Amino acid sequence: MKIGLLTNEIPPIVYGGVATWILNFLDMFRDDDDIEIIPVFLAQLDEPPADFSERYPGIRIIHGPDDVKNAFADLDACINNLWVAFDTTRTIKETFQDKLMISVCHSLIKMEHITNMGGPITSNYFEQEITFQYSDIVVLISKAEKKHYISFGYDKYGSVPHVIYNSYKPKLDDEPWRPDYDLNDVGYIGRHVPRKRPDLPIFAVERSQRKDIRVFNMGVDYRGVQGNPFWEELGRKHPKQLIIIPFSSNKETAHFYWNSIGANSITGIYEPFGYTMCETLDRRVPAIVQNIDGPSEITANVQDSVFIYNVDQDFSKDVDNFLLALQKFWDTHPDDRRAMAEHARTALDDFRPEVIKLKWKDILLHTEPKEIKGLQGRHSKQGIPQKTDKGYGGGGYNY
Repeated sequence: MKIGLLTNEIPPIVYGGVATWILNFLDMFRDDDDIEIIPVFLAQLDEPPADFSERYPGIRIIHGPDDVKNAFADLDACINNLWVAFDTTRTIKETFQDKLMISVCHSLIKMEHITNMGGPITSNYFEQEITFQYSDIVVLISKAEKKHYISFGYDKYGSVPHVIYNSYKPKLDDEPWRPDYDLNDVGYIGRHVPRKRPDLPIFAVERSQRKDIRVFNMGVDYRGVQGNPFWEELGRKHPKQLIIIPFSSNKETAHFYWNSIGANSITGIYEPFGYTMCETLDRRVPAIVQNIDGPSEITANVQDSVFIYNVDQDFSKDVDNFLLALQKFWDTHPDDRRAMAEHARTALDDFRPEVIKLKWKDILLHTEPKEIKGLQGRHSKQGIPQKTDKGYGGGGYNY
């Protein structure tokens, strides 16, 4: 069976969660006896570099609708990872109604729109809704994500929703590196958007009034001449406690971060899965994690070995909630922290590629495409999210 893996996010064009998923998926099916995965890149916005064919053998390039027929003619199915290029999804399905179309929902854009306080980047979430209409199956990456999907009425489009978690291949099974369990410093690593709550640790430490704790924050984005006034002000306010590390893909910088913290913070009010959660467990670093969405599902079987805080969504209340978990971490002996982190790491067994691959093969080998009728140009205009009086973030973010 030959499968086209459609994306517009792939290194070095784009780095991030989707790109990581693409690379993991290609690796997961490499040398499989039943299924061949062929990457298909939509060059709608970004022209691929000259060495793309060397990086990704067999890759096919789509520049527009005219390229769709040649790219998919000999393929049996498409695994679609686009959410803004709904016209491409529609063209593929209308051209090849007999081919299976599976769309992977890496996040619900309507949820992104709500939890990132709106904005032009996510205001076109209806395009993702059109993509769902032209899909035979929509793969959600957590049970919580499926609940959100159904709550928005997307299950009425006829696409069958399935939950398949992201795969994560542990990198430190045999690595002798271990964190310093005596450290009480705390950190956040990742993107800086309102829903991620990257400022929660520093505000919690501030409220604790402990002056002996440092907060390492990696991922701050300084763009253009404006810089990042919000984090610059926090840095001036906490010159000895807040260590700001700008966004970087440099491995040495990442190693510095992980070697500096005693616990990693998995914060946020919306997180479909959570690669950072997996990496924290992989590194055997104590984790302070929210009780919602993907991270809570990843740690479902090891709840006694991570430090959980309740998400209220009101920012000030969540500072208190996070601080309670942080104080529990501080009160835990280093030997117990080590034992907890070792046990917590066993949660990754459920997400190893060999486990997730079986779930994908079951869908790919045993699903027939549905017939798409009369969906041209239809999309939902209802349920547009309204801002509430609850504080979804601490403020001062750059997009």
